[in-house]
Amino acid sequence: MSLAAFSAGGFRQTLVPLSSEIALYNSDSATVTGLVVAEPELREDRVSFRLASETIFLRGEVFDVSGLVLVESDHGVEIEYGDRIRATGRLAVPAAWDTFSYADYLARHGVFSIMQGAGLETLDRGQGSALIAALLKLKETVRRSIASALPEPQAGLLIGILLGDESGISPSLEDAFSRVGAAHIIAISGFNMVIISGIVLRVFSDLFRGNRAIVTLNALSVIAAYSLLVGASPGVLRAALMSGLLVIGSQLKRKTFVPTSLAIATLLLSIVDPNVLQDIGYQFSFLAVLGLSLFAEPLSARFRRQLEKRLPLRLATVLHRFLNEPLSVSIAAQITTLPLVILYFGRLSLVALPVNLLIVPVQAAVLLLGMCAAALFTLAPAVGMLIFWAELVFLSWTISVVRGFAQLSFAEINAQLDGRLIQAFYVLLIGGAMMRAGRPSVWKNLLEFFRRGTVILSAGATGGLLLVLMAAMFLSRADGQLHIWLLDVGHSNAVLAQTPGGAQMLVDGGRFPTRLLTAIGDRLPFHDRHIEILAITQPDAWDIAALNSVLERYSVGVALYHGQPNGDEEFERILSRLRQAGTPIVQARAGFRIDLADGVLIEVLHPQSQPKITDKLNDEVLVLRLRFGDASFLLTSDLSVAGQRDLLAAGVSPQARILQIPQHGRAHSLDDSFLKTVQPQIALLQSDIANRRGDPHPTVLSAFKNLPLFRTDERGAIHLRTDGETISVS
Repeated sequence: MSLAAFSAGGFRQTLVPLSSEIALYNSDSATVTGLVVAEPELREDRVSFRLASETIFLRGEVFDVSGLVLVESDHGVEIEYGDRIRATGRLAVPAAWDTFSYADYLARHGVFSIMQGAGLETLDRGQGSALIAALLKLKETVRRSIASALPEPQAGLLIGILLGDESGISPSLEDAFSRVGAAHIIAISGFNMVIISGIVLRVFSDLFRGNRAIVTLNALSVIAAYSLLVGASPGVLRAALMSGLLVIGSQLKRKTFVPTSLAIATLLLSIVDPNVLQDIGYQFSFLAVLGLSLFAEPLSARFRRQLEKRLPLRLATVLHRFLNEPLSVSIAAQITTLPLVILYFGRLSLVALPVNLLIVPVQAAVLLLGMCAAALFTLAPAVGMLIFWAELVFLSWTISVVRGFAQLSFAEINAQLDGRLIQAFYVLLIGGAMMRAGRPSVWKNLLEFFRRGTVILSAGATGGLLLVLMAAMFLSRADGQLHIWLLDVGHSNAVLAQTPGGAQMLVDGGRFPTRLLTAIGDRLPFHDRHIEILAITQPDAWDIAALNSVLERYSVGVALYHGQPNGDEEFERILSRLRQAGTPIVQARAGFRIDLADGVLIEVLHPQSQPKITDKLNDEVLVLRLRFGDASFLLTSDLSVAGQRDLLAAGVSPQARILQIPQHGRAHSLDDSFLKTVQPQIALLQSDIANRRGDPHPTVLSAFKNLPLFRTDERGAIHLRTDGETISVS
């Protein structure tokens, strides 16, 4: 029997394609026409999608062809599922590195060719499945609702939790989740599905006592609906299948159901897709659910006994009800998934247990409130917004805990284990599970949620939640000081200012949307979705591309721009968004000033006249000086040496106590006369340690050797605040 099974598996593996027709043209530059067959993925600076090729135009001829191509193009291109696209570029074989083969990863999904930096032309729309298109439209509606109601990084986190779209989570925050062993929170997996089904089991078990069929049916229905909401991708469907088996097994009360069913499900899935066993996401979902079915009940029972031995019965019951899920579920899932983490990533989080203990209890509320708020936001915006604000408390708590523990030097260590030891562990674990399966009962203690006394606890929790929101709004009020942040958004210009009266000003923003939105969301009050002043210093997409995403989330009172004509597509999209929103665009040049009621003066020092389309961008950038009392800040953006000399020749005095070093300190970027005229007491440098231009140049840095110099590539975002006399930097 075993021999027959292995033979059948080997035969099925031989049917897996090892290449495609389109892959025969790898290394050629060509134009490929085809259909977008999956939801495009939006990255920081590009969009990627899978194109089912139909024809290829090469060397003056058109050939019929088949096969998938992973196409990447510039960020901002509007591509949707079901579009018929003409993509022009160079076909290539996916890369392979020492520790990871992108080629093998894509091959498991039937992709053997990539086209990077492609030029795109949309030929037709709406050619895909109507059902999939409707699901993706629903997903986009939910995403926009969240994005318009919540600031970053909370919005990106909720979108990741609810929709499985992690593109809105900044790299630093995503790394923090990985560092503390909480990455499962932001990925659609069996873990999320189990929480959702657990909520339903808890509710309907009270409503339909003794009717397991109705309870099970409702739990499975919610899992199915959630799977459709997030796009019903193969990975999501596998996670839904894993958690569905756990739900059915818990209702059947059969010890052998879940492990045996997991094995059968894996067998069936491998028949459909032999590569499923190599999929890391499936491996984690399989092992997490297996761990829950094997260890959650014994751990829960032991935890209860230990509490009852040491505490009064009532207190022990309350603590067990509150802590059982994060403790037993987290430990049970980590028992089976930890070796896999070490195997693939070579690292081990030492704070995973306390972090999960602190954040897992609120994840049920995050999921439930998030789904309710997204559903109500379109129908009743005011009610939906209130729920979103309540959701904000739990999201902020999760982020704060993760960031706090991630900063600990011992949060994560490198760990290596022999792969054969890990294989032996899983062979023994799965073999033992098939012979002595434990009955999963993660939810039985949670069914007491609605018992007598819970109403009082719920009322107290609601009151506490309101107090937290009120305290958050109180603490986020303006403090009477001028705050200026040089944001850490890479090798680009981005400055955020908050005046003593609470008005916000954003200067440029860089090209990475999630980094900029997270930086703004971390510093602006959560309920404030308005930026009073937006200053665009030049139409260079490198410095302003991320503003498109900002304009989706925030309204702008007035935009300042010097008026130089430019045909850049990214810049034109920004202007179009501003016009559509009715935002005044003021042509600000030397002599223009804004006097705010709270004592802040904003002055434009350059350019002296409206630049022409032929003028160099860096010669004509918008130079701003902010004054508050005796404190003054000169924001130079990418002002060139020629621009600095033009400013001085016009008789403008750029004197300021704080100087932003222009052009990120690149070679020959600073005029000596300009520096002597400014007479700064503190210098600021916005730079990226990973830039390939060699910035900042040593000769430029030497000009500031006698001044305090603060750099974003060494310290991250730089925060300056002043009461008009003293200036502090952090």
